[in-house]
Amino acid sequence: MSKPPRIKNGDTIGVVAPSSPVLPLQKEFSQGIKNLRRLGFKVREGKTIRLQHKNYMAGTDLQRAEDINAMFADTEVKAIVCALGGAVAIRALRYLDYGLIRKNPKIFSGMSDITTLHLAFLAKAGLAGLHQSDICFSFALNAESEEAKYETDLFRRVTENARPLGVLPAFTEWKVWRDGKAEGILFGGNLICLQSLLATPYFPKLDEGIIFFWEHMTQSVEYFDRRLVQLRETGLFDRTKGMLIGKIRSEEPDSVSKNGHRIKDMTEEIKELVLDITEEFDFPVIAGVDFGHYTPNLPLPMGIKATLDTNGTRVCLNESYVK
Repeated sequence: MSKPPRIKNGDTIGVVAPSSPVLPLQKEFSQGIKNLRRLGFKVREGKTIRLQHKNYMAGTDLQRAEDINAMFADTEVKAIVCALGGAVAIRALRYLDYGLIRKNPKIFSGMSDITTLHLAFLAKAGLAGLHQSDICFSFALNAESEEAKYETDLFRRVTENARPLGVLPAFTEWKVWRDGKAEGILFGGNLICLQSLLATPYFPKLDEGIIFFWEHMTQSVEYFDRRLVQLRETGLFDRTKGMLIGKIRSEEPDSVSKNGHRIKDMTEEIKELVLDITEEFDFPVIAGVDFGHYTPNLPLPMGIKATLDTNGTRVCLNESYVK
């Protein structure tokens, strides 16, 4: 596995849109870029930031892949942060230059559909990606809010220091669903992205125990049932030493609230299902952890050694993400 070099104040961060177009979220994107610059970084926007193809893609598959390749090839760009997720990052995988990426390891940050790229980078280039901040939904937060300070501080700590981050601080209360301790490498991300890459060359071969983390937006209980059972039947849970479940959230219309919508959280609704599907295993489970949609995200670097202990509800990064 290849660790990216750490970044420092004044470095240039490249920004790409590997999936959905930025144009419908121009206000959020502009605010995110402004906040990134306030932190002391320079910003280089990729070509996909201004592209929209078939309404739901930030350019064609080849354009989106070439934008990513260009950022890895650019020696002035020290890290790459994705603008947002979406649903079509998988379409660009065949056009990525994994040899180039392997030779030029860089911090690559994002979540949701960006899970697809994290998995492919780990499988094909040995690169550890950072499941955390994006531009439109992370850096765009009010910089003075507690949520923004929490995520930004952790982003900087994990990307600017070549030492283990240690215990991850909880922003909210995490729930223990099954007791125990575990040690392994961090592996996971968005549930549907994980499922989409099964049986493809882009799903990493796991030869050691994992701390499996996953999140998704709200769906029916049956939706989660099918997908978790499939992961079980592929043997993924045989490798799982501990499980972290993020916030299962989405935004719903609400005529009572001031802004006309509210955040629905169904994490507790799937507790019985998760414990039922994993009943033959004894790995510990912590749920409601601070990552996912409509929540600040703590850093979860792919392939990095970590420990989990339900006594005190602790998750610890025992290895540095950067070198």
